[in-house]
Amino acid sequence: MEETGMEREGLESRGIDACWDLYTDSEKSLFQRVCRRLLKSTFIVRDKDEEHRREYFFASRNPDPLNAFFGYIGMQVVVEREYGVIMLKNGADSGEGARMQIGHAMLTKLESIVLLCLWTIYSDRISAGRLTRSVLVSMPELRFEMEKYGVQDLNEKTQMAECFATLAGYHLLDRVGRLGDEDFRLRLYPSLLFCLDLPAFRALTAAASKRMQEGREELEEMDRTGEEIPDEENVDDDDMDVTEENGDDADTEQA
Repeated sequence: MEETGMEREGLESRGIDACWDLYTDSEKSLFQRVCRRLLKSTFIVRDKDEEHRREYFFASRNPDPLNAFFGYIGMQVVVEREYGVIMLKNGADSGEGARMQIGHAMLTKLESIVLLCLWTIYSDRISAGRLTRSVLVSMPELRFEMEKYGVQDLNEKTQMAECFATLAGYHLLDRVGRLGDEDFRLRLYPSLLFCLDLPAFRALTAAASKRMQEGREELEEMDRTGEEIPDEENVDDDDMDVTEENGDDADTEQA
């Protein structure tokens, strides 16, 4: 039976069971797509594309049923309307163990440093008042930031391509053009602002700086003693624990 306007009024503030009975088939399908995307990629970014836009507006109108659903696994949906971002994060009632297990994602050392650099670039653009809906960053700009951590002479076709694919899987960026071309750009999304909290950012910065310094000292010692210097392509072999909102592996597949 078709529900009346009175029945649908206040639908967004009801729990999952009441909402599900009143949802149309298309709304049920959209609810499922939103849940799958958040579980896979943590973020929904309003201005990424039309599909994200539809999911964003549906989720922003239905936070209560979504939170009722995710509450069973100790997580919650947060809507950042100012930035057009919806994220899945640990629930306020989660225990310490749950926060540690769900709230971390393993990234390689290279991916961690690239994330730090992009976070810095995006934050600087906001501070300078130059932020529109997204930020375009060239490879020379990114290399300049990465050199501050001692990272250089990387193979862009392999190491950087894999790194960008991982971060794109969390909807933190998109690749514009072909990597290696002069006009290649990274489009950064405001979800970058929420992938690290400030204490985690500071800890990761300190860890990255320390490990890069130790690496340089080791190479200098090898150079003095005549030992064989390892291939630079192994720069990202070590993993670093990076605090993100969701610990699921990045997956670029559409929900």
